[in-house]
Amino acid sequence: MAGMTLAYTMAQAGLDVVLVDQTAIADTLDDGFDGRSSAIAYAPYKMYQALGLWDRYFASTAQPIKEIRITDGHSPLFLHFDQHDVGDGPMGYMLENRHIRRGLYEALTTEDDIKDKVRILAPLHITDLKIDGGYHRATLSDGRAIRARLIVSAEGRRSSLRNLQNIRLHQWDYKQTAIVTTVKHQKSHHGIAYERFYPGGPFAILPLKGPYASIVWTEPTDLAATIMGLSEKAFNAELKKKFGDFLGPVKSLEKRWSYPLSLQLAETYVDERFCLIADAAHGIHPIAGQGLNLGLRDIAALAEVLIDCHRRGGDIGNAAVLSEYARWRRMDNHLMSLITDALTRLFSNDVVPVRLARQWGLGLVEKIPGLKRFFIHHARGTVGTLPRLLDGKPL
Repeated sequence: MAGMTLAYTMAQAGLDVVLVDQTAIADTLDDGFDGRSSAIAYAPYKMYQALGLWDRYFASTAQPIKEIRITDGHSPLFLHFDQHDVGDGPMGYMLENRHIRRGLYEALTTEDDIKDKVRILAPLHITDLKIDGGYHRATLSDGRAIRARLIVSAEGRRSSLRNLQNIRLHQWDYKQTAIVTTVKHQKSHHGIAYERFYPGGPFAILPLKGPYASIVWTEPTDLAATIMGLSEKAFNAELKKKFGDFLGPVKSLEKRWSYPLSLQLAETYVDERFCLIADAAHGIHPIAGQGLNLGLRDIAALAEVLIDCHRRGGDIGNAAVLSEYARWRRMDNHLMSLITDALTRLFSNDVVPVRLARQWGLGLVEKIPGLKRFFIHHARGTVGTLPRLLDGKPL
């Protein structure tokens, strides 16, 4: 999703792009490939609007997030975020990942002014990178070579190009696994997202279009493996215990996936004519639903510095240009990584004094409007010095 978004953005500005993917992209559009859904925060939504993508490809399958309710287990104290607290639109939108991929792929392959600028090479991967004058020479797995002013790794957490460039990775394992499934329920969710914190990990109910929700159910890895191995009937029985009956009868739509959770931070985002974006640069816990949004914020910043450089007639692979991108994004990414790590450690335990303190803290934030608005603006991605795309302005 990150790679296709960046490719579209650069092509729209008139740059030639080669998009290399080790998987045939058409294979990633099926609902059996990836059961995850993503929360698109308000600022990245404005970015997709500015690019002209939202209305054409995403709006019909997007569910507005009108409210967010956060509780510590089944405590009566909760934190409630409402779109009316800020007044200029929803908290964000929920979209199934397959719909995001499908829309981006259609945009890249059908829009006349885009498909002529983007060459998709898949399924292939880069086996070697070498500097060749003012270019990188990338050798592909089929023996072909391409030259580019800049190589961008948007490969995700297991980036092979990051390894080729010998960029170190700081990481640790949360020893938790996220179980992901889509459920159908009887009553309307009214666009409300729920996150409940339990000692084993958070349990999120994220509204999708229609009477459906995406479930992100986090448990210690050994328990998650047991739950994944349950029969459909037994799985639904355990799901009901966590979910409750406030939306009526609920049932998983059979398919379920699991993903191990860890924190990963690249030591540097840039090298000679090379940079990392999105999960290749930083992989965080899904506790706040900000993983894809951080990647889209990377893209908005990188695209701005590269396109501005291109329009000045400069070299987009110049070290000064890439350093500007890295400086712009590092603090935001590291801050969100620290916040999600702290939340994970704070809520993934059942120590009585800690549990009482966090319940008190949730209740306190709920009673202070200014503090609530501060958290809402952070969740919507509308704080700090925003790239033009995140402010809804075209490049």
